[in-house]
Amino acid sequence: MTPSPLARVGIAALTVALVAVCVVLGMWQWSRAEATGVTVAPEPSVPIADVLAPATPAGLAISRQVSVSGTWADVDAVLVSGREVEGEEAVLLVRALVVDADATGTGQSATLPVIVGWRHASSPVGPDPGPGQVVVTGYLRAAEEATPASGHDGQAIPGTVWNDTISPSELAQVWPSPLYSAVLSSYEGSASWDPLPPPPPERELNIRSVMYALEWWVFGAFALFVGARAMRDNGRDPSQPQEATQ
Repeated sequence: MTPSPLARVGIAALTVALVAVCVVLGMWQWSRAEATGVTVAPEPSVPIADVLAPATPAGLAISRQVSVSGTWADVDAVLVSGREVEGEEAVLLVRALVVDADATGTGQSATLPVIVGWRHASSPVGPDPGPGQVVVTGYLRAAEEATPASGHDGQAIPGTVWNDTISPSELAQVWPSPLYSAVLSSYEGSASWDPLPPPPPERELNIRSVMYALEWWVFGAFALFVGARAMRDNGRDPSQPQEATQ
């Protein structure tokens, strides 16, 4: 029997339909996995010594909520330009907090960069006066890389310098050492500076729906394989001798 082009077209159409159905059902299950996911509550606030030591890689400490006691260092704060917060052009205020020796976990004081808050880029001001000894709560953010273009020609504000990155390697040149490798984003802000919005809550996918989605995609791949194999076999002329296998 000679190969039937019509049969091959039918096989191809059926294969495409089956694969399309499996892909669509898999995508539907994946959307359900996201929609029925569980919001993961952030871990409770802990002393910074429990998650990070000075001058060590931040690693898993990033995004952890911490509390830390210390004193604002008598050094220039940093105004960080070129940011956007809640859809507005913004400038951030970063201050040096000298963490108490008994709060670092090492027995020695260390300096932690703290993002106090933000203001619209058109109205930067200096740090607010206040008590030197403070307790700050917030979450840890990854530090930023220094860039050759670091620096900014903003308006001169007493007690501050301008920059466009939050890089401990740069801050270590002007702030007391050792420095922490992460940056603390404060929840409190200050009188003139609004705190940055907290990070959005994380969500875990619904694992059962994820597995169903993967199963549908595997079925689709299998249907594609079977269809391609059937088309190949249907296109083979049985009157022609098969090549002998070695």
